[in-house]
This record gives sequence, structure tokens and C-alpha cells, in this order.
Amino acid sequence: MKSIACFVSIVCIVIIFISCSSEEESIPVIEVGQDFTNSNIRVMSIDTFSVELSTYKLDSVITSSTNRLLIGQYTDAIFGTVKSGSYLEFTPIEYDIPDDAELDSIALVLNYDGYFYSDTTKVSSIHVHKLSDEVVPEEDAFYNTSTIAYEEVPISSVNYYPRPYGKDSLHISIPIGLGQELFNQIRDNSITSDIDLRNELKGLALLPGETDDSSVIGFSIGNEETYLRFFYTIVDSEFEEDEQTYDLIINSSETYPTYFNAISSASEGTYFEPLIDQEINLPSSDANNRSYIQAGVGLITKIELPSIKNIYQISGTGTLMSAALTIKPPPQVYDDLKPISDSLFVNTIDQNNDIGAQLINGNGEVYALLNESNKEFNEIVYEIPLGVYVEDELSETPEIENAIAIFPQNFNNTVDQIVLEGENSDDFEAELIITYAIYDENE
Repeated sequence: MKSIACFVSIVCIVIIFISCSSEEESIPVIEVGQDFTNSNIRVMSIDTFSVELSTYKLDSVITSSTNRLLIGQYTDAIFGTVKSGSYLEFTPIEYDIPDDAELDSIALVLNYDGYFYSDTTKVSSIHVHKLSDEVVPEEDAFYNTSTIAYEEVPISSVNYYPRPYGKDSLHISIPIGLGQELFNQIRDNSITSDIDLRNELKGLALLPGETDDSSVIGFSIGNEETYLRFFYTIVDSEFEEDEQTYDLIINSSETYPTYFNAISSASEGTYFEPLIDQEINLPSSDANNRSYIQAGVGLITKIELPSIKNIYQISGTGTLMSAALTIKPPPQVYDDLKPISDSLFVNTIDQNNDIGAQLINGNGEVYALLNESNKEFNEIVYEIPLGVYVEDELSETPEIENAIAIFPQNFNNTVDQIVLEGENSDDFEAELIITYAIYDENE
């Protein structure tokens, strides 16, 4: 498509005279100013281009060295049983305990970071297991599918009601006998490095209960918020007790990842059971006319515009003015316990469903933004500006089988889930609206 002269003039006309019709014959003819006295400009808003939504699942999601621990489990009617456990390695600020220190007790302290998903009014549980292997990835990172061998019998367990917005932290008592030798060796300078420490304590696995159906909770990784604390006493010469503490914090080594979240969902009996490979797509027509997103687990919504080049069938020479995609999340699938993300990444993906670059337009990075102006009528929608993407698709030579993927910005450290109405939904069809200006050259 070739550009038109005095493009700014046309833009002004478009803003004033957009005609909402998908039929070319019903579009009014707009006479332009002096420079276009022998030309007809027609502007149309077209909503008949097909949109195809599907769901696919990433083979894995990097979950190492993110900014939170995720622990918990819940069962969802659509997504099945979702669970997350954390694996972590510890290190002290310094290897120094006074020679006359006597250990009193040990506790694992976990501070909430404010994140939760699902029902926090139900009892959750955490089981603490000692790792049998070191926290060392086979590659450069750990994934949601990674695991590390751990001792089958937990060293401690706790049942609790999550308080993600509370100021109180969660304290899990650790049997003193399990840490006494470790404490003594640090005090006696037998353990003076992380290598020495791993020989005694390789790390811990923090896992939800197998029958839990409550929530997934986020805990901080901060040095002053999550730690393995040793409470000890020093008796001075006057026999006065001085109570002190010694902490092992989560190792934040820059050399290799030292903690990660193992996140999974039981797909048996769900729409997602066939998604055993990243290149498999689940059309919305095979999933209740909906597409799906789930962070942590790796479910992503894929969007294709198969008929976009039919725009060339419109007679005359034209130019694309704008393109906007609107998709609706059904109101019955989100609430205060399962909130919906207010913005989503919009990235290109290739024929293998590998994620490429984020879309960019003249305003910067493109996001799917939640429009809540009609929230009181349960009519919130995601709006995605796709003008630059559609323009690229129209001018693409040779044609490439690419598409768009949308997913939450915190895809690797939450379990947020989103349901979207598909292109054939009875409630709200996913819709692409293109504004297109047609003009005839001067004769």
C-alpha cells in the first residue's frame, strides 16, 4: 500500500468522520480539502476479520532466583489442582558464633510478601524436608518442572491460616536435635564456608500438604524477613543469661541460582490434558469457546488473525489507521480470592510457539490493558492496540507463521490465572476492529 499525500489532513478527517460499517457500499464519501478536490476519501471501521484464540503450554518456566517463595495448593474447577513448593539453600552473614554459646531452640521464620491466590480462609500446611542433593541446576537455571531429592520424612510441619496482609510472620519450630551438630560445628570453626555448610545442610524443601485445598502464598526472600534462626544463650561471669540469635539466610549467590519454586497443575480431566508439548494448540472451540492463561504453570493464550490480508480485496488504494483487539474475561471466573491482572504482556510468537519480542508502537511497549469503565455491569474487557502488528503482517514478505501471545507480567513468580472469551463465545466474541482509509488517485 502506498502512502497518501497530506496524511495529516486525512488523520484529522478520520477522527471526525469514522463510519461504523463493515460494508464498503454503506461508507459515506468524504470530500477532502483543496489538495484533494479530485479525490474521494472513504473511512471505514471493519469488525469482520476473523480472530482465532487458542491455549498452549510452555515446556517449562524459569522460576529460580525470583523475588518470592511460593508455597501452597488449591483445586480449581477449570485448572485442576495447582501446587507450589520451594527449594532453597542457606548461608550465614558470617561464620561466627561465640565460643561459650549454648543452643536453646531453632525456628524457620517466613515473612509474608503480600501475595496470595485462592482461599486464605482455609487451613494451609507446610512440610519442611531436608534436601538430599545440593541446590545446583543442571543448566543455568531452575524451572517450574525442576525438583531436588529430599528426605521423605519431614523434619517439621505446621498447619496455619495464612495472613498475607498481616505483620506477623510464620514461625515453624525445628527440632533442636536436627540443628545442634550444625550449630556446634559453626561455633567450633569446623564449618567456615558454604562448601562446609552444604556437607551438613544442603538445603530445605518447603512443600504443601498432599491433601491441601486452600491457597498459594507468597513469602519474602529478604535477609531480614525469611531465615533459619538459632536462639542461643551466653552465660557471663556473673551468671546472667544473655539471649542472642544466629541466622542462616537464603543464599543469594550470583554464581548460580540457589532457590526456586516448583509449580505444577494436575491436568487430568481438564481441557489442558492434551497439552503435552509446547507446539500443541488447544483451540477455544475445543475448550468451552474460551482460552486460558496461568502463570507459573506455563499456560498462554495465543491469538491469530488468519484473514487479515483480505483487506486487499477492498477496491481502491488505502492505508491502515488503527487496529484494536477486544477480549472479555467472563465475570464468573474471577473474584477477590482469584483476582485478575490489570495488564498483560503482548509478545510475538513463532510457529513453534516460542516467545519473541514484546510488541512496540509509537507510544512504547504494547500491553493488553483492562478497561473497567463498565465494571458495575460486569463488562470489563482487555483492549490491545495492534496497529503496528497488523501493518507488519500486511507488508510481510515472505509470509511467516507467527502470532501473538498474551500472559501476565509476573508470569514466573505467581500462579495467576485468566480465562478469556473466544471468537465464538455466546457472551462476547473476541473482536478485531480495524479503521481503514480508502482513497482514489487523481486522474
